[in-house]
Amino acid sequence: MDDTQLAQVESLCETLYTGQSSGSNGAEKVTREEAQSRLLSLQSSASFIPQCQYILDRSKSQYALLVASNSLTELITSHWNNFTIAQRIDIRNYVLGYLANNGPTLQDFVTLSLIKLVCRITKLGWFDDATHRELTEDVTKFLQATVDHCILGLKILNQLVDELNIPTSGRTLTQHRKTSVSFRDLCLFKVFQLGLTTLKQLQTRAISTADHRQEVILGEQALGLTVRCLNFDFIGTNPDESTEDVGTIQAPTNWRPVLQDPGTTELLLDFYANTDPPRSNKAMEAVILICSVRRSLFPSDKEREAFLGRVMSGIRELLKNQTGLQHQDNYHQFCRLLGRLKANYQLSELVKTEGYLEWLELAASFTTQSIRNWQYSTNSIHYLLALWGRLVAAVPYVRPETGAKGHVQALENHVLHVVECYIESMLGSVETVLRSEGALEDPLEDDGSLMEQLDRLPTICRFQYSSVANILVEKFDPLLNKYRELMGHLMSSSTENAPPNVAQQVAILEGQLTWLTYIVGSIVGGHSWSSSRIGNGEETLDANLSKRVLQLAQGMDYRLTNSNGVGKADAKLEVAMLYYFQNFRRVYMFMWEQSSSGGSSISTMGSMKLESVPSTKQKVYQNMFEHMGLGDHAVVANLIVTKIGKNLKFWPEEHDIVAKTLNLLTDMAGGYSSSKLLLTLDTVKYLASHHTHDEFPFLNVPSNARHRTTFHAILVRLLLSAGGEEKLGLTFDKFMEPIVDTMTQLGALDSSQLRSEAARMPLIGIFRDLRGVAMSLHNRRTFGLLFDILEPRHMPLFSKVGDLWHDQPDVMISLLRFMHEFCHNKANRVNFDQSSPNGILLFRATSDVVCAYGRRALATATPASGDIYKMKYKGMSIALSVINSAMSGNYVCFGVFALYNDPALDNALDISLKMALSIPLDHVIAYPKLSKSVFGFIEIIFRNHIKTTMALDTSIFMQLMNAVHEGLQSSDAQISSMCANSIDHLATFYYENSGKDKPEVHNLNKHLSAQPNLFSSLTATLFNLLLFGAPQNHWAVMRPMLSLMLASESSFTSYKDHLMSTQDSSNQAKLNEAFNKLLADVNRSLESANRDRFTQKLTAFRVSTRSFLTL
Repeated sequence: MDDTQLAQVESLCETLYTGQSSGSNGAEKVTREEAQSRLLSLQSSASFIPQCQYILDRSKSQYALLVASNSLTELITSHWNNFTIAQRIDIRNYVLGYLANNGPTLQDFVTLSLIKLVCRITKLGWFDDATHRELTEDVTKFLQATVDHCILGLKILNQLVDELNIPTSGRTLTQHRKTSVSFRDLCLFKVFQLGLTTLKQLQTRAISTADHRQEVILGEQALGLTVRCLNFDFIGTNPDESTEDVGTIQAPTNWRPVLQDPGTTELLLDFYANTDPPRSNKAMEAVILICSVRRSLFPSDKEREAFLGRVMSGIRELLKNQTGLQHQDNYHQFCRLLGRLKANYQLSELVKTEGYLEWLELAASFTTQSIRNWQYSTNSIHYLLALWGRLVAAVPYVRPETGAKGHVQALENHVLHVVECYIESMLGSVETVLRSEGALEDPLEDDGSLMEQLDRLPTICRFQYSSVANILVEKFDPLLNKYRELMGHLMSSSTENAPPNVAQQVAILEGQLTWLTYIVGSIVGGHSWSSSRIGNGEETLDANLSKRVLQLAQGMDYRLTNSNGVGKADAKLEVAMLYYFQNFRRVYMFMWEQSSSGGSSISTMGSMKLESVPSTKQKVYQNMFEHMGLGDHAVVANLIVTKIGKNLKFWPEEHDIVAKTLNLLTDMAGGYSSSKLLLTLDTVKYLASHHTHDEFPFLNVPSNARHRTTFHAILVRLLLSAGGEEKLGLTFDKFMEPIVDTMTQLGALDSSQLRSEAARMPLIGIFRDLRGVAMSLHNRRTFGLLFDILEPRHMPLFSKVGDLWHDQPDVMISLLRFMHEFCHNKANRVNFDQSSPNGILLFRATSDVVCAYGRRALATATPASGDIYKMKYKGMSIALSVINSAMSGNYVCFGVFALYNDPALDNALDISLKMALSIPLDHVIAYPKLSKSVFGFIEIIFRNHIKTTMALDTSIFMQLMNAVHEGLQSSDAQISSMCANSIDHLATFYYENSGKDKPEVHNLNKHLSAQPNLFSSLTATLFNLLLFGAPQNHWAVMRPMLSLMLASESSFTSYKDHLMSTQDSSNQAKLNEAFNKLLADVNRSLESANRDRFTQKLTAFRVSTRSFLTL
């Protein structure tokens, strides 16, 4: 590289990162994409390393330095085996020297990139030479130099801990853990101590030359290093980084003196108290991690109690002084600390600590203060609730006399105070949000935080359930009475049309009732049938609360019905009601099929009989419904299902309500006993016999098309369950009548009428409905019911629609998805009698639909603008999936078609192949669903229709093989597996039939004559993927290797010779030995045992060769 080329690189880098070229006016204009493409060539070969070094030495452009550094990192990682140990050390020393000399003057992004390069070299060469393991000592020199160098040294250590903790792509987990464990044992503790030492120096102002800005950066880096060291994956558990809650920190035993030292915790708490975010919250995060160290790190209970005492004392001081809690980030981390404390220490230990009762009082005060200021702490409240939940859950396991006197009573008082504060604050939040006129976010609309809080409530509320229930009843009754009174005034008019003051009153009431419904739903959902407390009367409290929620639901339904849907409650209240129903269903519906003895309110259902003495569970269950006073379980179930029906009838435009209502109905229909109960309810009978858009307008809303499918799937599931038709008083044919009538009307239309806009929604509707029906057919009998209705009378309509509506995605996708479900042989449901032609008729009908659509789609130009996937590729993708399902369903003897000159199969294969090949390969690869359909189809024709595949024109056959070759290298394991299977089918066919006088063999030989290097290129790709590819593809690419080697031994030999020629003499001997081991004891057969043995050998071959191969 010379100065002219350097200037070109700098200009390209400027274009890439700023969009503007810094070159002369006469220079060619280059786009960002072109600049990126040219610069990526620096990462293509190890021969570019000198050029990268030249850029680093000569360039003044920060962007050019970044590109050179990133390219070096990529080249070192990809071509690691190309370098000798001495060369690796030279590169490492060069970059460290470069950082030492130029680091302080470089931009942060260049510095970080170079640091990443040093750390990557250190990780990859960890076991090569002791020099790599001495990086920590080398960095110490940085820490002892200027302040800027000290900052640089801390950045290197931060990156080093990250690099050694996070697996690198291309290396096995075993290799990663081996390096990681060695780093943990040799260096990590030293790095941790360096971080703490820097913090102590900052605390004592020992770094006198540092200005305020530098002190801030040093503090951030040192605290970040401390947190990283504590967060290290010490024992290889690969923790989930997406969760915020830390687990137990498995610190090694030699860390004990530092972690146990009071000075460590005091240092971090001092930093927290005397700095601002992000330093202060990082310090608190470090305290959280230290509090989470494994219990066994402490040699005795005495040391552990002393440590806990210091932590509790520190927390007490912070709570007393409210230190740093005015900052949102600090506040959040402090809430995490409180929530974490009980997770790592038992209550019996906490109560023994000095000042426990004071700590409890301060924590309760802090919690109530946080809850009252909910608008600033929504995302943190659940940590505090978690603390109280864990405390009360542990009470049964602690003797009352243990620890501080009266600690149980104190906890009871504080918990009750916290719960009462929570209820009052949330009820008060409604008016606050309303009066803010949009300035404040409604906590009811933050679904994530709301559910986090509700998940924590049951444990806390059930601790003092009687008192909490009284509080809730005292809040609920006045609100319910006032709401009834207001509804009486409004009558059948909507809330929007009410006077402003009344409308505001209603909004506040409904918001408060929404909170109470959520809270009651959460508490009822927390009832445990396995708890030791079962039978102590808690079910009567559940009944008291449930009664009020159900009365509210009845009132809402009454107003809805009387106003014919005009008098709606707030949508959030409806969603809360569904949340309550879900929890009530889960807890109190599993016994609804059982009956009790002795004239109870639970009626006998089915043939199941109980013992003469009811069990405790049955008594509790019975008691629940008696105390509720609304009727027996069937009445309550009917009330819930009636609410479901009203939601579907009167909330057609509310997508969320419709979706959650149908989820509730799905869950009820999915339960064994609850589904049996549903069959006896009049409301369910009404739903099953009136499933049309006239009764339920949501079916006619285009955005609810998916819900139509769900709705019909639920109803058919109930109808076809044991005794369903008898109990609902409805046959399957009768249920299908509305759909059949619509199909009959549509079938009678001529082409112009059928293509008219008036037919669009009915067509989409019947296809969505039919798909829902087909989804619930799980056996031969039920599938036959639908097949007999559709064939032969209505099947022609489907192909006609495919022809006429081919350019309308909404209609075609509905049709094709139904066909995909209908011809899918799940649970072997498509299983006709031996003498039945139905399997052939089903395939013929499927072929007609796909061919009708495919011919027109192929003749239509690809849209130049808009969403090309939605407009064209999505339909083709589903059409190919339909054919894939039909051809792999095992219900058609495909040989019959050729025998009787039936063109259905040939037409389906021809159109499907044309569709698959009409889509550019880069588009196929770009859309995952499309690629799975296309490569799935190719795999099926190679597996089951090899004769047809071999008969293709050579250019088309090679186009298929080119697609397979590309798909084989996909990062998606499923796609590469399909392509590998296609190659396996081809190679197996060639090996087993080579030399035979068959037309398909002659055709294959003709293709191979036109492309003689086909097998050799496939062999080379498969071996390259095995040796150098991503781990997720290994199993897929190993499958066809044996068949390919047997089909073309010369291809394997030539690849072996080529690979040997790229290695030096020492590597050649190792490689030759590895190949000999691979081929030892492998027979020339494709039996399963031989394949499995060869696959195991390939795995061993890969592991052994990757350790020395150079690229």
